[in-house]
Amino acid sequence: MALQTAQPPLGSRWTSTRGSLLLLLLSLGWVLPSRAQAADSRLGVMTPWLQGTSRDLTWQWPELTVILSRDRRDTQRSRQGLGGGDKRRPVHNPPPAPAEKVCPPGQKAHVVDENLVFYEEWELEACVDGALLEAQMDRVNMVPFTYQQLDVFKRKLDQLYPQGYPESLIQHLGYFFFEITPEDIHKWNVTSLETVKSLLKVSKGHKVDAQVAALIACYVAGGGQLDKATLDVLATFSPTYLCVLSPEQLGSVQHSVIWVARAQDLDACRPPQMDVLYPKARTAFQNLSGSEYFERIKPYLGGARTEDLRALSQQNVSMDTATFKTLQREAVLPLTVAEVQNLLGANLAGLKAEQGNSPVRDWILRQRQDDLDRLGLGLRGGIPNGYLVMDLSFREALSGGARLLRPGPVFTAILALLLGLIPK
Repeated sequence: MALQTAQPPLGSRWTSTRGSLLLLLLSLGWVLPSRAQAADSRLGVMTPWLQGTSRDLTWQWPELTVILSRDRRDTQRSRQGLGGGDKRRPVHNPPPAPAEKVCPPGQKAHVVDENLVFYEEWELEACVDGALLEAQMDRVNMVPFTYQQLDVFKRKLDQLYPQGYPESLIQHLGYFFFEITPEDIHKWNVTSLETVKSLLKVSKGHKVDAQVAALIACYVAGGGQLDKATLDVLATFSPTYLCVLSPEQLGSVQHSVIWVARAQDLDACRPPQMDVLYPKARTAFQNLSGSEYFERIKPYLGGARTEDLRALSQQNVSMDTATFKTLQREAVLPLTVAEVQNLLGANLAGLKAEQGNSPVRDWILRQRQDDLDRLGLGLRGGIPNGYLVMDLSFREALSGGARLLRPGPVFTAILALLLGLIPK
């Protein structure tokens, strides 16, 4: 049996047939789950297309959302021809797709509407233009297309804009934003905060954290500034976006974000950003103590100062060398051998493997060799026993491969010192 529908003008077509179409969808086995279930499902596409249907029917359903299964590609379909007579296709024996994507006569799409739901994917490839999709993106979000069909539409738009979508299209993506990859988003040039807000609004409650992070990175990279309201909305997403925010914007980040951030979310943060995040983390975790506090504060220690590290060294925390390597060089250098020993605890032996890398290498250069020897790790490069180092910057220049100082000033300084020791 083929699907038979009248072809009234657009806008009135579904007024008289909503109930019939709904019954047809039910008969085909398509389900009507709740909106929340649909949002987290990859079985089909959630759409508000039939939300108005329940208002016109006698059934008292509070909400109606259609999900078209991704596995329904072999569902029996028929369609009345577009723009012409009745072209019915026997549902039991559909014709094979042609080798070349040539749009069948009379099936060229001039409007995005519900008839396209019944197109095969190859027909969408041949009969739908990317320019039409761009012009009617709002309609794309209103019709219950399958994910396979949406993939076709995305390819069409990608072909139309291989260097990235223009903001005029991005503003109207709506739920189609879920089909976009982070790699695609990084090609965009988003300059409007309203565009960001509109996409965050449709993304809220959905698992699109990677897309959201890419969107924020794209916007901020172009010089965009996020207001407090937008930062508050961002707090509802996984904080993978933290390291793209400026230190000023990080100052407005809620403590709830600090609590849920993971170490990998902070990997790309620079010292100025960690300088802001660390004090916020200290405040957020101030009611914790002992190992619980240390495990929470550990990802943020890249912003810790020398006095903070000294305080931790007295708490038996046993910092791992991976965390020690993330500490700021300026915060590590003033620490004594005993303080580093207490700070690392059972993980002290890890210094040996890192003695050639900063900040461990730079810290070793500041310590007396006899103090390093007491650790029993075989660390080398400290201040030789019995030597007086007058200019530590000279030693650092030697270790770092920087331009060496001429020996003349060094001998002059030593001679002046010896002359000063001669009794008059």
